[in-house]
Amino acid sequence: MRKITVSSPGKKCSIVVTLSVLIATFSATAMAQCGGSFSSMAAAAALIQSQLPVSQSPVRNKSVAASDAAKDNPVDPSIVGLWHIRFIVGGQTIQEAFQIWNSGGTEAHNPNVDPRGGSICLGAWRQSAPQTFQLTHRVWNYDGAGTFLGTIHLNETLTLGDRGSGHTGSFTLDFYDPSGNFLFEVPGTVVGERISPN
Repeated sequence: MRKITVSSPGKKCSIVVTLSVLIATFSATAMAQCGGSFSSMAAAAALIQSQLPVSQSPVRNKSVAASDAAKDNPVDPSIVGLWHIRFIVGGQTIQEAFQIWNSGGTEAHNPNVDPRGGSICLGAWRQSAPQTFQLTHRVWNYDGAGTFLGTIHLNETLTLGDRGSGHTGSFTLDFYDPSGNFLFEVPGTVVGERISPN
């Protein structure tokens, strides 16, 4: 997998422009289907990243706040349930969603986008350590004219905290062309609050 490394302001500007063009291509015609939802997240992230100083460029980190959250002995140590989540890049929310984590290891993700195009995404999860969970989505990506653009992989690593009523972690969106070639990655932070039936 290719990873983008930024070592100077000039290179950062060049990378942001390239990412912006690629993302604009994906998102300009994307419908509200799951892939379109992830493309719009990438476009928002590119805009935010273009405004960040080089020293604040996001770094891929799979254990954001994991050590702090792991110290917080949860009352509910299970991820199973309904969650309100926010995807964050550069300190700004780029999308929010409702997620249902099922006991059988599957998950449904309902992003806050126009539902007329079909916005429900499906994923699979596993527990990787006490209070830590990994989630993966694989979605087909099409533009508004029905042209296949490739696939998008969403991956999350989350750690429960706040006595089981919240979680923090990291996410990555990896974009692939129709032949399966890696194009680019969008990293960020994900936070969630459990929605109680009470």
